[in-house]
Formats: sequence, structure tokens, C-alpha cells
Amino acid sequence: MYFGLRQHSEVLLVGHSHLMLAVDKESFEKGIHKKVSKYCREGVNVVDRYHMVRQYIELPSSDSLKIVLYGVDQFMFNGTGLSHNSYKLFYPFIDEPNIDKYIKESTSTYDYWLHKIMCSTRYSDALINSSIRGWMKNWGNFKAGTLDVDKLKLQIMQGEERRICFEQNLIDTFEKTLKILTDKNIIVVLVNTPIAQILNEYEPVSYCKIIDYFHSLDESSELIYYWDFNPEFSGQYELFYDAIHLNQAGQKVINKCLIDKFNETFHVL
Repeated sequence: MYFGLRQHSEVLLVGHSHLMLAVDKESFEKGIHKKVSKYCREGVNVVDRYHMVRQYIELPSSDSLKIVLYGVDQFMFNGTGLSHNSYKLFYPFIDEPNIDKYIKESTSTYDYWLHKIMCSTRYSDALINSSIRGWMKNWGNFKAGTLDVDKLKLQIMQGEERRICFEQNLIDTFEKTLKILTDKNIIVVLVNTPIAQILNEYEPVSYCKIIDYFHSLDESSELIYYWDFNPEFSGQYELFYDAIHLNQAGQKVINKCLIDKFNETFHVL
């Protein structure tokens, strides 16, 4: 119910917590006048999202899908910093063929069969909470704090922040994900939601390189778009809960911008 995987949607959102906290699904859906599925999971990496896309595409309900909004950022090709156990997020879907295979390849034989046989072990408190929020039609952002800029500067000085990397296996997986969608004539919008400007300036050469890469994908296909909200909003620190996540005010701003840009770009669809 929370993700909307089994409804016939025209638009699918795929990403981790960046995109999750940037979009109020119900408000976005009403704003674009199209059915939306929001498949965003906290901590999922590029490989996880490849399987998430495959999972959705293989569902009968995907026959109406026209557009995928896929969350991107400068750290997505860095294999560190995200959970190496993120496959556990997909235990509830272990009976679906491609997810079953992914979990089986990612964990021990004991762990696999425990969750395969005992259905109650598949569900965490966080997932149950998400299910309840779905039934209540609540996809809002509960992050009420604001970014501590001085603390962020200190963390950067001490080298505690994630680095921009270009791990080829993750790039290959990402491009394979794009191919799965574009081969089905599905439009893919790469959405770069704001990250604090101080962090964007941390590694300027690498940052420009990855932004250029996203632009090159946009230019490579009529089915791929790149929308970057950093230039306008990354310096507005009052919109951030922390360096990489928006707060409630930030969600309202970016959600509206996404609605406006979507309607402007895809008004004929």
C-alpha cells in the first residue's frame, strides 16, 4: 500500500531517502493528475534499485507505466556509506522471482530459508510503520530540524563525509537499469534533489565530472532527462534537515517544483 507496487500507475519514483523525503506522494499525484507509485527505500544502493526496477517491471500492474523518476546524486557510484545488508529490505517480496534470486545470492543459506519458510520474519517495525502510513495516505516529511552548518563544515574539515567515486560496476548497473526502462520506451527522469552547497563544493573536480555524466545521459537519448535542483536550492540551508536530506519546508518547496517541471515537460502525455 505504501509503495503502490500493485496499482496501475503512469509514474514510478525510484530512489533512496533523498527522493523519499523530497516528494509527498499524494500531493505530487494530485498535482500532475496521474497515478503515482513511490518505491523509495532508505539506504538502497544502485544494485538494490536495479532489482527494484526489475521487480516493478515484472508486475502485471506495470503495463501502464510511462515515466520513471529516478533519484541520483554525486555519491551514488561510491559503494561505501550505504548498508551492505540492504537486501534485507526486500524480505517481504522474497516470493517474487527476481527478488528471491537477489536475496539468495546475498545471504547465507540458513538466513535465506529462515525468511522463505517463516513469513513473520520478513517484516520489520519500519516496514509495518510504512504500511500503516500508506493506509493513512501519509507520505509527508517528518524531519522538522534544520542543518547545523558549522557542524557540517567541521565534518568536512575532518574528512568524515562521503567521497565522490566512480566504481565501474555501479556505473554499469545503473546504465543497465536505464536500458531496461528505455528498451520498453519508458521515459526516465534523473532527479538530483538538493544537497547542501558546502558538500557540493567539497570535491569540485569530481563533482563537475559526475554532473557532466548526468547531462551526457540526457543528451544521449530522447527518453532520458536530467533535472538538477542544486543550482537553485543547495544554498538555502533552511530547507535542509542535514547535509543530504530535506526537512518539511524543503519537501514542500521541491515537491512543488517537481510538479511544475513535470507538468511543463510532459503536458502532452
